[in-house]
Amino acid sequence: MKHYVLWGLIVAAFFLLSSCGSSKKIQEKSPISTYIMPGADLISGNGILRGWGSGRSDSEASARKKAQMAASAELAAILAKTVESTTEEYSTILSEGMSSESKSLLTDKTKITVNQTLAGATIVFDRWDKDEKTGQFINYIVLELKGDDYLKNLYKELEKNDAAIVDRDLLQRLFLKHIDENSKK
Repeated sequence: MKHYVLWGLIVAAFFLLSSCGSSKKIQEKSPISTYIMPGADLISGNGILRGWGSGRSDSEASARKKAQMAASAELAAILAKTVESTTEEYSTILSEGMSSESKSLLTDKTKITVNQTLAGATIVFDRWDKDEKTGQFINYIVLELKGDDYLKNLYKELEKNDAAIVDRDLLQRLFLKHIDENSKK
């Protein structure tokens, strides 16, 4: 009887250990490699707008210029979208008390201020790389713009017209809200 039990345990151990072996299938490598761009962790939010750009060229100066242009274009698009959504919501909230003249003045001034403020954007990330295969230089840049700087420029522009009365607290609250909303998209 002991021999049968011992023999049964040996057979059970054999099957148990043989089923724990590794699979014969060889995992194939994915043809897609994951690459996280430098500076991608610097995103807009908390009252700050950021635009990311990269440039590639045989010349360092050209690569830098391309990266700055790309970052500026992205920052301009983000700022324009934020300003547009802020202006729409602001006008909707105050639609009863605002005349159409005041709305168009606010819209015009926000467009002027966008262009002025973009000139004051600062570089917060600047990294160089070189592609060994092609010998080209790659520059990664992140430009940053503080929402408060934009609002200060907007208020200065609006003060030039005495007719414009703006609820600064509401405008600032909406602008900062839209910066955070757009950064989550």
